[in-house]
Amino acid sequence: MKIRYFIPFLFLLVALAFAGNSFAESYAALRHDYQQLVKSAQLQRQRTNWERLIKRFDRFIDQQPNAREIEKAVFLSARIRDGLSRASGGDADARDAIDHYVAMVARFPQSRFADDALFLAGQVAEEHLHDKALAYKLYQQLASQMPKGDMVGEAQKKLTQLPVPVMTKKTVAAKPARHEHQETGKSSQLDKIRYWSGPEYTRIVLDLTAPVVATPHYLKGENPRLYFDLLYTKLSPGLESQIPIRNGLVKQVRASQFDAQRTRVVLDLNRVVEYKFAALNNPSRLVIDIKGRPINAGIATASHVGESDASYAADDSIAKILNSSSDRQVVLHVPDKKHDEGIHLIVVDAGHGGKDPGAIGPHKLYEKTVTLGMAKALAKELRKQLGVKVMLTRSDDRYLKLRERTEFANRVGADLFISLHANATSNGKAYGVETYFLNLSKNNQAAEVAARENGTSLQEVGNLEAILFDLMANAKINESSRLAAEVQQALVAGLKPHYSRIKDLGVKQGPFHVLLGATMPSVLIESGFISNKREEKRLKSKKYQQRVAAAIVKGVKNYSATIDRVAKR
Repeated sequence: MKIRYFIPFLFLLVALAFAGNSFAESYAALRHDYQQLVKSAQLQRQRTNWERLIKRFDRFIDQQPNAREIEKAVFLSARIRDGLSRASGGDADARDAIDHYVAMVARFPQSRFADDALFLAGQVAEEHLHDKALAYKLYQQLASQMPKGDMVGEAQKKLTQLPVPVMTKKTVAAKPARHEHQETGKSSQLDKIRYWSGPEYTRIVLDLTAPVVATPHYLKGENPRLYFDLLYTKLSPGLESQIPIRNGLVKQVRASQFDAQRTRVVLDLNRVVEYKFAALNNPSRLVIDIKGRPINAGIATASHVGESDASYAADDSIAKILNSSSDRQVVLHVPDKKHDEGIHLIVVDAGHGGKDPGAIGPHKLYEKTVTLGMAKALAKELRKQLGVKVMLTRSDDRYLKLRERTEFANRVGADLFISLHANATSNGKAYGVETYFLNLSKNNQAAEVAARENGTSLQEVGNLEAILFDLMANAKINESSRLAAEVQQALVAGLKPHYSRIKDLGVKQGPFHVLLGATMPSVLIESGFISNKREEKRLKSKKYQQRVAAAIVKGVKNYSATIDRVAKR
């Protein structure tokens, strides 16, 4: 090569080398910015500052897995999440910090930071989540597995201060080497694995007997897979080891007892995807959302559900789907809709039923009776005025779990989900109509209504709120709010000409179990206060039920026109 060509070529190589290095962020720069953040109370007040640094650390860990400082980077990534949880006060952030501390220990068990990670995870569980049982397990894992760690002394002090979960202190002291905490007491058990496919994601639910620490690992190679290590968890004896899904997104789910301490659940994937997961309580379960369109979404074979789609289409009741569902999993396939298809199918849910009477009025009128009559009237009017297909979650007095109602709506590919209820309060003078959609409740009144309809306590409603941000991305929140606004306006306008003292209580948002998981616009309508003698009398009247139904149909019409979706079939 002539020198006049070689010199520019050499400069080009040097320039490319410097350019390549500029894209690879250094650990030193990350550590410096972490120190700046923890020193500045002002910077710590902005959540975006924490999240931005977390993303940078995660990018470094993902792009430079063999870097010399990788152990330190993984540890600091967990420390940043710990700091965020303390700054935000959020339980979800605290759980995320614990998960990353535990993941760091699983990845680098011999690291000099491993004992620090377990101790800090125990502190988060003890001081933030107030979960003394989880804190005890983390401290004991440190004391038993890392006897030479510099945090062992501190961990042992904590163990003497905390109550021993479901066993005696004598048992622990007598045989510490055998890890008796793993062999005694009521350790968590993986009971069931359920899944269903939506138009934008596949959801996998792991049903557990107690809360667990779940550690995610994502392998993005030629055969991508996502797996979770469930610490101190055992497999149910009757659980299937492999559950095929084969929807073009997820191949199968596998579960096995990985070692004495953990159960491993593996999701074999067709391609690299994004995912989110959240831990729910009451009952305990882990919800994993795999984002992406299933290739064969909308195809439900007889081998999956036990009967053909035609048999479901001929029946307005949820019973056939529930009766054909396996005890071990509920398989749901939601048709992949296009935005211009219009409203063709509406599922109407009569609240409560069977052994659950709902609220009871002063003259012993049951909410379940009112909602069933109103649901039948609404179905009739929707078919008559809109020409759409309508299916009822129940057409008689039967009990259905709350989650089964939206699972049914998802399964049949509903375009709208409308749940009918009658309100109640200890104040017999309260009256009015209101419409809810799924979101974080903003006031105590909404939380109280949600607790009553969910059949839970206010504390459990708070636990539900903590995970809604991760789960409601696919719940059509914006469309649900528009539907709720149109229905509420039509409800008030339709009732006022016929009845005195119709109070507009407005559109509200709350964490209702019956709306959670719906993949279509969904609302819950409180059609009056059954606890109010005047409104109890109205709710019992067929004429009032029909007028409520006609008003809801008007609201659905207005909603359809607003979003330019013609409800014709």
